[in-house]
Amino acid sequence: MKSLSFLFLFLLLSLDTTAQRTAILGALDQEIAILLDSLKEKKEVQRGGLTFYTGKLNGQEVVIGKSGVGKVNAAYSTAILLDHFTPKQLIFTGVAGGLHPEALPGDVVIGTKLIQTDFGQIDSLGFQISPFRKLSGGRYEDLYIHSDPELVQQAEAAAKQVTFLSISTRAPRVFSGVIATADVFVSNQETAEKLFADYQALATEMEGAAVAHLCRTLGVPFVVLRSCSDNANKTARVSFNQFVRLAAINSAGIVLQLLYTMN
Repeated sequence: MKSLSFLFLFLLLSLDTTAQRTAILGALDQEIAILLDSLKEKKEVQRGGLTFYTGKLNGQEVVIGKSGVGKVNAAYSTAILLDHFTPKQLIFTGVAGGLHPEALPGDVVIGTKLIQTDFGQIDSLGFQISPFRKLSGGRYEDLYIHSDPELVQQAEAAAKQVTFLSISTRAPRVFSGVIATADVFVSNQETAEKLFADYQALATEMEGAAVAHLCRTLGVPFVVLRSCSDNANKTARVSFNQFVRLAAINSAGIVLQLLYTMN
């Protein structure tokens, strides 16, 4: 009987530790590399065909994973992570195309809300965006999925403490606002301007809204952090290849500072 009591206590403590983890996802190796380099007590865990890494980052228990590119990969990775690790919150970090007219590579966007811009219907008027559908089949009323306000506030405060890498004489700017998600790498000036005009989107990427949808469905607080690798224009691919590492480091810098301030 005594041994069963100890076993129950051990399991209870183990579950409590697991529940206190912060989950961190990035779509590319470059986006999580600096975090893995700083991870203490690192252990590899295989789940659902994916590799996750547990350990301590700036004093916080974390689980880090690579989601893969695109909404399907991101949704699958998020579902596996949330199911197996039951984290208390999730941070998505990485790069994106900047949409603000004044944005430069290296600038940062803290996503206050996410929108999926390739989900909808095509009728006589052209493409019409629609809200996400619930698992039950009904639609959400809002086109946008809102990040956790407290995590957004903490990320904004953390960003003020980070020394970002820059491509110019001006220091990188930090924007807070809408991030647009679609299974498209945008490299067209007209499309970029339309995303900014129609949805006030400050960045365009391929995973955030899918991750946000899973987190909202399962009740997990989240925030999406992006640093601009390009301006989603005709030179986007060239700029992406040139600045992806710089942008990934800037985004990861906020993650590290955010975790540090949680101590």
